[in-house]
Amino acid sequence: MIKEIVEFMDLEGGKFRDIILENRAVAKGLYIIVDKDSFEIKEFAYNDGSDEFNKFVNNYNLKKREYYCQIPNKKTNKCFDAKNQIHSNSPYAMFFKLKPTTGVFKANTIEKRFKDFQEKWFDTTNYFNKLIENFSEESKIKDIFINHLELYKNLLTEEYYIKNEMIEKLEQMKAGEYLEVYTNDDLSIVEEYYNNYITNMVFARKDFKKDVKHIDKKGKEKNKQENSYFTSEKHICPIYEDDVNLGISGFLASYEDSKKPFLKHLTRNKTYGGYSSLYSGKVVQNLSLFEELLKLKLLPNPLPVFISNKDAVDNQNNKVYFDLLKQDNEQLKYKEIVKKSYEKISDNNDEINELNFYLIFWSLQDGITFRDVDYIDAFQYKLKDFEIINIFDIKSFYSGDIDTIFNMEWGFFSKFFYTLQGDIEKNNLLQQNYFTEKINLSKGETVHSMVATKFYQYNKAIFDYTYKGKLEVINGYMFDDICISIIREQIKLSKDLDKETTKRIKEKLALYLSLHKNFHKGEDLATQVIELRKTVSELIENEDKHLMSDEEFAFASGQLIWYMLSQSKSESKTHSLLDIFISKNKAEDYTLAIAQNIQKYSHAFKFFNSKNWFDKLASEVLGYKLEQQTIKSLIPLIMSGYFSKNVIEDKIAKKAKENKRIENNGDTNEK
Repeated sequence: MIKEIVEFMDLEGGKFRDIILENRAVAKGLYIIVDKDSFEIKEFAYNDGSDEFNKFVNNYNLKKREYYCQIPNKKTNKCFDAKNQIHSNSPYAMFFKLKPTTGVFKANTIEKRFKDFQEKWFDTTNYFNKLIENFSEESKIKDIFINHLELYKNLLTEEYYIKNEMIEKLEQMKAGEYLEVYTNDDLSIVEEYYNNYITNMVFARKDFKKDVKHIDKKGKEKNKQENSYFTSEKHICPIYEDDVNLGISGFLASYEDSKKPFLKHLTRNKTYGGYSSLYSGKVVQNLSLFEELLKLKLLPNPLPVFISNKDAVDNQNNKVYFDLLKQDNEQLKYKEIVKKSYEKISDNNDEINELNFYLIFWSLQDGITFRDVDYIDAFQYKLKDFEIINIFDIKSFYSGDIDTIFNMEWGFFSKFFYTLQGDIEKNNLLQQNYFTEKINLSKGETVHSMVATKFYQYNKAIFDYTYKGKLEVINGYMFDDICISIIREQIKLSKDLDKETTKRIKEKLALYLSLHKNFHKGEDLATQVIELRKTVSELIENEDKHLMSDEEFAFASGQLIWYMLSQSKSESKTHSLLDIFISKNKAEDYTLAIAQNIQKYSHAFKFFNSKNWFDKLASEVLGYKLEQQTIKSLIPLIMSGYFSKNVIEDKIAKKAKENKRIENNGDTNEK
């Protein structure tokens, strides 16, 4: 994956660095521009976020100057002196925390801080010499350091700021803010130094030895072996295949020694001193920039990084992942990227429906945490034979094809994993909480216990299904466990029979029935329910027709339960009464509960023309002997019968309409 990330960061030269510079903000603190020859102050400004300060930033291109002179990544690029909180890394600037919030200088006054620089730090740390050692004798950088040495000493004295009437400005600075002093050198020179510096100093740890020239306190030059950030001998870089000094990247790697064998890199390459992989400075720089992009939230999350093969180019041989970059100041999301990539590669031909890429999902809690990194092989973007059917004739309900894998998330899974804002269902629980240890809720939001339970149980599987196209990760058992468990809880918690409550339950049941075949090897429950309606409708009017299967029994009993409960005179009718029946385990207990309720509501069945139809349906249900001992597998069909248009009520309504028509015709004839 390292190879693919590095290739991704190489796209169109410095475009990613430009994106970082465009979106980053300069640090809080006081900014000073000094003449590169005399170090006399030319202009200064305090970062108060004002338009005047922003103009100052633009005039001196401070976003770029700060970037090229600071430590872009604290894991790798090294500053002059982290202990003293000197966080610059360039001869063209010096900036530091004048009032540190941590460390031995935390309680220092400005006067004491400057005094410490002079007495304890500057002459004893070989401040510039340490940086000079990393460059060749021919490097112009060495001369710049030497020329600026005395000038920089002045920057670390209180007298310098008194002379320039800036002590009041220093006093106003808040703890932890930076004092940043820049020379007015041409920006191209500053950038050139940065590129030279970062190639040599970008590595994560000093795990190598090399001979260096050392200047002692008396000014004598001596040879000394010191720890180095890169190998003393050149090796072939695994990515660019250059023969260069190699070092350690701090990105997605841990090289700590461990006494536990299973934590060690057992395949370490001894050529590289026992490390599994060492890289050139250019590779590590790309990885460091990539990490910055993640921290600045400039890339989609999750992020697809396409593989360098034929599947990563379109018909014009253009790499498809150019679309990851911002266009018209709008960042493309993962789903849009995959859609555009599919369109480029396949020319919308469904026969070509495979993408290969790495998928990276991360969070920014306590730094970057990689929640999931996976190689996606032959990603299936287009779906076939995934169709939603409006089985219960619900108003404003989508029916039609689910033609892409991403539509499954919003069109199906999100309907089951919902939160409540008062009485309103919100369907963004999944998108906001993948891989979370605890569901994040907005103020006033609640989530039902069963929804939360199934979320924690299956959110990783749903993520893999949707974002990785791994259709096999959700089997029939899991599909039923998600849908039926949540539908049953919604039934159990329903407080009345209002249209909105009924609609929500019917929607979820219709989704379950529609897609049942896609998770159960083609077993089409939706078509079965439609046919069962006709069967039961014919059954109650024909004495010669009888229930012939457990499935017919289940649907018919659901119809019977609805009609019975609808006759209740209670003012608090609720769907939760259905749970009294489907909570039974044994088939005989289920049938007994129906019989007991028929007796309870018997008075209600002695009016209008319902008696014959009701008696026929009741006798068929109570007289049927189930083949199976439990009703668990029949619960979806029982619920389907319950929530389907009731055949008895339908026939009563039609009969009433017919009687009224005859009555009206009779009145007309008399006249």
